[in-house]
Amino acid sequence: MAHASAALPERLAALFPTPVALFEAEPDVVLQRAPGGLSVQIITAGQITPKVLARRYGVTTGAVRTLKSASDWRLSEIRLPGRAAVRAPARPSSVHSYAARPGDTLSAVATRHGLSMVDLLGVNLDRQSLDTLRAGETLNIPTRERGLLVRIKPGQSALSLIAGYGADLVATAHANDVLPTELQVGDELLLPGVRAEGFRLQLLAAREAERQAQLAYEKQQRYEAYLTWKKDRDRQRLQEKYARQQKYEAYLAWKDSPERRRQQAAYERQAQYEAAQAAARQRAATAAVRPQANLPATVQTASTGRVGGLAWPLRSFTLTSRFGERDIAFHREVFHGGIDLAAPFGTPIYAASGGTVSASGYGAFGLNVLTVSGNSTVIYGHMSRTAVVAGQTVQPGQLLGYIGCTGICTGPHLHFEVRLGGQAIDPFAMLP
Repeated sequence: MAHASAALPERLAALFPTPVALFEAEPDVVLQRAPGGLSVQIITAGQITPKVLARRYGVTTGAVRTLKSASDWRLSEIRLPGRAAVRAPARPSSVHSYAARPGDTLSAVATRHGLSMVDLLGVNLDRQSLDTLRAGETLNIPTRERGLLVRIKPGQSALSLIAGYGADLVATAHANDVLPTELQVGDELLLPGVRAEGFRLQLLAAREAERQAQLAYEKQQRYEAYLTWKKDRDRQRLQEKYARQQKYEAYLAWKDSPERRRQQAAYERQAQYEAAQAAARQRAATAAVRPQANLPATVQTASTGRVGGLAWPLRSFTLTSRFGERDIAFHREVFHGGIDLAAPFGTPIYAASGGTVSASGYGAFGLNVLTVSGNSTVIYGHMSRTAVVAGQTVQPGQLLGYIGCTGICTGPHLHFEVRLGGQAIDPFAMLP
């Protein structure tokens, strides 16, 4: 092709580029906006007015100038704006900023500046709550006109906001110290006379919804705590049931065990021995009192020490269990070493013999009193209340306490027991 190009006449060769030039890239063209703006001349149909051109190019009607026109065409010049200078968003000078102090509330701030809650909310439309206010948080405070402080958003203008909220145009211009037409997107606009009552009601509804949510949360927490308590109680009851079952099974095993049978046999032998001893003492006492029929009755024991005759500890009673009897379940399991005298609750109990109180309080027989004289011990059991203290010396017939049913007891009664040398004997052998 290069050879063919060289063969062209000189006049024709100048009109055609060389083949190599067809493959070379053209230089880049960079368009930039003129700093001071520029103008564009455009021919349009005659019915296209300057107002239509201004709206089409986003300029004011004053930026469109007609150069020439005829019935069917029009030559217009449009001055396009240059790069706008960046400025801070406009703000009404009558609206000041206030940094919240520790302990501040919206109500306290409004009262401090002589404002109602609606006036304060009107210039703080970004509030999310009527109650939450952190220290250092910034609030807007109106110092002159009261109204609604809004920020102009894209697609809005000051005039559209004034018309939309029904504010007075002249009052708005005075409140903002600027013509509304000079404000742009991002600027703040104070609309005097417009009250944020709806916004206040919205925040009140949010507060009530939050309160109801808190109540529901607390109710749920209490219910979950109740379920946990109920589960723990049921588990504890089940454990107690298992413990009782184990105890009962252990009792059944003990009841039929060889050890228990050995204990029963030992109790039987002890009872027979003590019954024989009591009978011997009874015979000895009877033989001793026969020559002295006119003297007061006394009982001489078979022990090495001498014990005077005993008096009945109750003035009125019913004998419900004798010495060594196996009349109730407890007596069948544990040898009954005394006699049981039933009487109403609170019946006085008197000392059957003189001696020293060795114990007065809870013991083996519920609330009991023990008196000691020589090698003999007298036990008064199951009292409801005692009338003596340990270490006190008592005389026969002295008040010791009152009938009750403390300890292992099937009804109000007195367990009356006499021990000689630590061994229980039948009290009948010593009673009148």
